[in-house]
Amino acid sequence: MKKYLFPVLCTLGIFVIGIFLSSILYYFNITSDKLNNILLYLISIVGFFTGSLIFSKEAKYKGIINGLIYFISLFIIMIILSLLVFKVNFKLSNAVYYLITLAFSVLGGIIGKNIKEESDGN
Repeated sequence: MKKYLFPVLCTLGIFVIGIFLSSILYYFNITSDKLNNILLYLISIVGFFTGSLIFSKEAKYKGIINGLIYFISLFIIMIILSLLVFKVNFKLSNAVYYLITLAFSVLGGIIGKNIKEESDGN
């Protein structure tokens, strides 16, 4: 259970710290609306990538499968929160965002699995 919970906590930690820093920058008018939105997207991409990388180091499947498993589990949680809690409708721009986070989650899974195999081989 620990090996599955730690990557999710890392992702949530990156989200919380990144969003906190982004909101501070936005509050003091250091960033504009457009730049703040870009920062929020980058924070989520880095969070997915890092969590998937850590998850793949511990999991036994191939990197692509690990990235998909990690993305799908967080995707379900994000969709439920979006629809039920925040009452946000699903749009095409959301689909593009989810596809990009899927790509980075799979990329993180592949890199994490390769890092694990290199450290096991040496």
